[in-house]
Amino acid sequence: MRELLLDPGSGALDDRTELLLMLAARAQHLSERIEPALRAGRHVVVDRFSGSTLAYQGHGRGLPLDEVRRACDLATGGRWADLNVLVDVPVVVGSARRHASPDRIEAEAVEFHERVRRGYLVEAATDPAHWFVVSGDAPAAEVASAILQAVGDRLGIAVRSAP
Repeated sequence: MRELLLDPGSGALDDRTELLLMLAARAQHLSERIEPALRAGRHVVVDRFSGSTLAYQGHGRGLPLDEVRRACDLATGGRWADLNVLVDVPVVVGSARRHASPDRIEAEAVEFHERVRRGYLVEAATDPAHWFVVSGDAPAAEVASAILQAVGDRLGIAVRSAP
């Protein structure tokens, strides 16, 4: 599903179709990978979860945030991340750091990505107990160290320092 969603050759998708396909992929990933790991007592780190859906499909695409939240609840059975880590960089910096050809969403106009970035920041400011924002402008080792410290502090777990 994600492959279809991100393939630049797949053409334009309706915004709600994009939302529902993203959430279908998330529901499946949750069922297959995340829930079994949590049941086994492991900590789980994923690169995107419901906070990303709010930023991209809600703030970026302009879908009503209350509808996006309800759809996320449905797809995840009400499971939300204990902690969201946002590595914040200006859109032009993030675009310059991309190593591969842009996927369908990455190829969107700068204005879309600005709305997404603002959306992430709004979500983080609205729920600071579940978000940690770190500037991505610092050297990678400093960013990694700040993230590890925040994860340990916020979740009450011991973490190994970055190499």
